[in-house]
Amino acid sequence: MVRWPAAILFICCLTALLSAQASKDQASKEEKSAVPTAASPSAKTQFPMDAFPEFSAVMVGSVMNGDVREGYIYRSGNLVRAEGPEEHGYFIVDLTTLESFGVSAGGCIHDGNPFFRTAPITTVRPGYTVERAAAGQETMDGHSCKVEDVTLSSPRLAAPVKLRFWEADDLQGFPVKVEFRRANGHNPVIHYKNVVVGPQDPTLFIYPKDCQPSPKAPKPKAAPAAKKPAATAPAATPQH
Repeated sequence: MVRWPAAILFICCLTALLSAQASKDQASKEEKSAVPTAASPSAKTQFPMDAFPEFSAVMVGSVMNGDVREGYIYRSGNLVRAEGPEEHGYFIVDLTTLESFGVSAGGCIHDGNPFFRTAPITTVRPGYTVERAAAGQETMDGHSCKVEDVTLSSPRLAAPVKLRFWEADDLQGFPVKVEFRRANGHNPVIHYKNVVVGPQDPTLFIYPKDCQPSPKAPKPKAAPAAKKPAATAPAATPQH
């Protein structure tokens, strides 16, 4: 239990930090005026993950660059469950409030940010505009997939968030791959395997009601003020 508060504090802050970095990358990209590519507009305005309120899968990777960890993820309505760090405990995220509840053998901690391994489900927020554009057909992980480019826009974002989805035809369009497309070229990728679309066991989403609030990060101590040099006494006037 000693390390659990520090772990939840670290990982719950990652989503906000990564989202801010993505916005900066997209702003930089637009300033470079890249040549646009042709894409067919889609009539759908629903975020792709919203079409799957009930599913389970093994998630490989995350919104963090270079993350190749595997972990189970489950969704039932407005609740998402994902494994905790190093498979210690799990997190429940309430999609209506975007709050996280970290549960371990040592107890439960509540945080006001979504657990980062629930992205891209938690990438879209209330009030965001969703634009979808068809980007072809590809085979991914053995599945024939429709490829879509998705753009999320909001006055609260410094720049639109761009993602690409590979939606498997044999899984009712569930994405087996999601790529966060960033201006710096470092595009985190998430793969989903062993996907099961359908109702989930409700006992997977139970968490204590008395979760402790996560500790706040300590504020850095201010540097000590430089000491002022002692005032020099005026020279004595010679007596004549």
